[in-house]
Amino acid sequence: MHSITRMLRAVALAGIAGVALPAVGMAQEETYRVYVANEFSADVSVIDSASEEVVETIVISDRAGEVRPRGMAVSPDGSKIYISVSDFYPERQTPEDAIAIVDVGTNEIVNEINAGGNPERLAVSPDGTQVWASLEALALGAGYDAETGEKLGEFRVGIEAEGVAVSPDGRWVYVTAEATHTVTVIDTQAMEAVKHVMVGNRPRVVEFSNDGAFAYVTAEIGGTISVIETENHTVVATIDLGLDSRPVEIAVAPDGSRLYVAGGGTSSVYVIDTATNEVVETISEQMGRRPWGIAITPDGSRVFTANGLSDSVSVIDTESLSVINNIPVGRGAHSVEIGLVPSND
Repeated sequence: MHSITRMLRAVALAGIAGVALPAVGMAQEETYRVYVANEFSADVSVIDSASEEVVETIVISDRAGEVRPRGMAVSPDGSKIYISVSDFYPERQTPEDAIAIVDVGTNEIVNEINAGGNPERLAVSPDGTQVWASLEALALGAGYDAETGEKLGEFRVGIEAEGVAVSPDGRWVYVTAEATHTVTVIDTQAMEAVKHVMVGNRPRVVEFSNDGAFAYVTAEIGGTISVIETENHTVVATIDLGLDSRPVEIAVAPDGSRLYVAGGGTSSVYVIDTATNEVVETISEQMGRRPWGIAITPDGSRVFTANGLSDSVSVIDTESLSVINNIPVGRGAHSVEIGLVPSND
């Protein structure tokens, strides 16, 4: 339920009781679930965004140190979390390689998609019918039917496939490859790879702008973000964060005006104005160590980072651009996604 609706209902009830209430404009912010994949404890921490506390831990495997969760994606309706699961040997394919599907109502694994080849990161199509994965061990990008798990296609990409994203209209899938410094463009209508784009040194994560006009690719070793214009799949700008920044995940603000970039090398979050492609703020004070994962709430009020060396999540207020909390989670926090609070209806 939207916060303004909650406040209006509260106003009506309080009017009957004769209780004074604050103005509607002071309504409480929406609340969400924050999912954090912990690579070394083989579990996922579930945080309530209102209390900023871990409310549950989803065990992915009882073989911590051998099996690990890494990338995640949320279904468009918020009912499912998709989690890439693999072992610690990216050069080979093993039975552990899978995409686990978690029901947010129960926080239980309800299904698995057989995704051999060390799945690294995931993306879900806007209509929720397809799940796309980067298969690190096989240098492939692959698409699966979200309901049946059937493989829809696999495509040769660069070496050490890493990041994956689906455009807002569902037409394009971009897959990064760390060792070849490329982004492969997959046409989902023709089901074929149509272009390989050179980007910065060791690209990690790719995210599309909300209107789909651009894609942003972090280069961990290069310390840059490549801006790709998606009409012709061409790099049109490069944003320099510095060689020590080691950027990984990106969160795009709901209004599209900012990028929030996790800088693992400097334990900072870089705030970028998308109109100018310039860094307008660097958030370092009180940050956890080695933030790799980052996500923003749908209302745009909070940013959460997964901090792999401090086993924590930093909470950033986007109005003040400052860290307001650090939440302990599992070991080796890798990535973070925002989900919905399960409905009681």
